[in-house]
Amino acid sequence: MINRWLGAADRWLLRVPCTLMGAIALAVVVAIGALDLFTGNELSSAVFYTAPIGAAAWYTGRPWALAVCSLAAAAWFVADTAAGASYSHGWIPLWNTGVRLGVFLLVAELIARLRAALDTLRRVAETDALTGLATARHFAVAVDAELHRARRYRHPVSLGFVDLDGFKAINDRHGHAVGDEVLATVGAVLETQLRSVDVTGRLGGDEFAVLLPETDGAGAREVFGKLRTVLEAAVAARGWPVGFSIGVISSAGEVRSGTEMIRLADELMYRVKHAGKGSTAYGESPR
Repeated sequence: MINRWLGAADRWLLRVPCTLMGAIALAVVVAIGALDLFTGNELSSAVFYTAPIGAAAWYTGRPWALAVCSLAAAAWFVADTAAGASYSHGWIPLWNTGVRLGVFLLVAELIARLRAALDTLRRVAETDALTGLATARHFAVAVDAELHRARRYRHPVSLGFVDLDGFKAINDRHGHAVGDEVLATVGAVLETQLRSVDVTGRLGGDEFAVLLPETDGAGAREVFGKLRTVLEAAVAARGWPVGFSIGVISSAGEVRSGTEMIRLADELMYRVKHAGKGSTAYGESPR
């Protein structure tokens, strides 16, 4: 339950504009500085400064984090000075402020690097390295989200399962380098010929899938009719003897999961395979 709440809070904060998030972090530092000033030098508020510094580094990046770190060090200096702390030499408060700033900057840098590393890992997990399309898992998550939206707003959604005919022969005859080129070409066509709201994925091997939000059966027929023409032209231009067996399922939100919808489209694709390959089968999800 706690992880769910934290995840929801993180997703919400990611949608907050960086400028607003940075301004909030600065305001929190000012509030902590005022508290530090009020409590005097007997009670330390150092740990509280790390919260807005961490938030700025995680959600806004290094420039805002630098500003928050600098303000935090300055606030601490003002609080110490106003509290009447005495030192044996006048340079000691400045030294302490520099050390505190260094610690704050180190914390911010570590958090920013951790965020960058996690973003990189997420991109690797969500993106197929060869084609640049969504991985099977990420694609299924996207279908789940779209089906939830379709049920909520009663909007149609369609999904196509695309399998390459004759791909194994390409690998056997010309090698995997050419096979990879075929897959990359198909991925490029899928990526460039569809809308920005559509989701394309490579489900494994020579299997691809396309999610068409707010697209009913008639719209799906039009999209995949044009898509087949472009795909066939792309492989023919390279002299590759490759065809396409496609299964397309349309739903008004009746399908309960992305895995189920992919399975239904996969079954339609296999009907095409068994019937002779090289065509497209369309269907509606059971109500």
